[in-house]
Amino acid sequence: MSSIAILVVHDILRLDEKLIIEELRKRGISHTLINLDKILIDTESITTQFSNTNNIALIRSISHTRSELISKIFEEIGIFVINPSHVIDIGNNKFLTLIKLAKNGIPVPKSILALSNEKAIEAFKIFSNGPLIVKPISGSWGRMVSLISRASELELLIKHRSRMETPSMKILMLQEYLEKPGRDIRIIVVEDRAVAGIYRYAPCMEWRTNTARGGKAEPVKIDPELEEISVKASKSIGALYSGVDIVETKDGYVVLEVNVVPEFKNVMRVTGINVANEIVNMLLRYLKK
Repeated sequence: MSSIAILVVHDILRLDEKLIIEELRKRGISHTLINLDKILIDTESITTQFSNTNNIALIRSISHTRSELISKIFEEIGIFVINPSHVIDIGNNKFLTLIKLAKNGIPVPKSILALSNEKAIEAFKIFSNGPLIVKPISGSWGRMVSLISRASELELLIKHRSRMETPSMKILMLQEYLEKPGRDIRIIVVEDRAVAGIYRYAPCMEWRTNTARGGKAEPVKIDPELEEISVKASKSIGALYSGVDIVETKDGYVVLEVNVVPEFKNVMRVTGINVANEIVNMLLRYLKK
């Protein structure tokens, strides 16, 4: 692989990855695909198998565990990784992301982390003026995210989660429910620019706006304030590119998450902006450094 410049690391090839690959091929850029389901990593041969000082690895694994692990392994053998491993670590932890954002003066929802069932019940009392959201510290597509209004609902949720084998499901993040106009915003940030964005509207009888759950998408006009908060949020966790999720409130924009292996196919489809091209341009800039 010594002649390969760009490594596209994946497991499932979604449309997002296919769009990047299509752009690389169209422009004749040297690259190879690394399917994490089909490789063995040998401690004795890994440096000759993958390492090249000219290589850049674009991490596109949908698995948080895999993306964190492979990014660290590649960095250890001298490959420049996008996004870097420390960024993936932060981005895959919703609570840690919020701490980073808050430290940089970015508005975020009031959130409390509970490491035990007893403390989760105690934390519920702090949110006494309305419903709240309970979510795991990692995950995507709105999975395992619940909207609750009563202590009894939280107790039932805790009982359900306590039976799960995954340890992270037993760690609960309680978060204030923000009133919003039935939509949120996804902005794709590439380095110092907000390149494109969409409104994501919740489907009927659903409060979550994820397009994976049937939410409707429309293009958003990125005003200077929206660009500033999006780019600042991305840079606050050190991301070279990201998908920043934002909600409009009566007090202004509030950042919900920063996705470090962002899906962008719906942003491309709705806005007509070639996000894959922007990502490839970023890769080429880092190849020249």
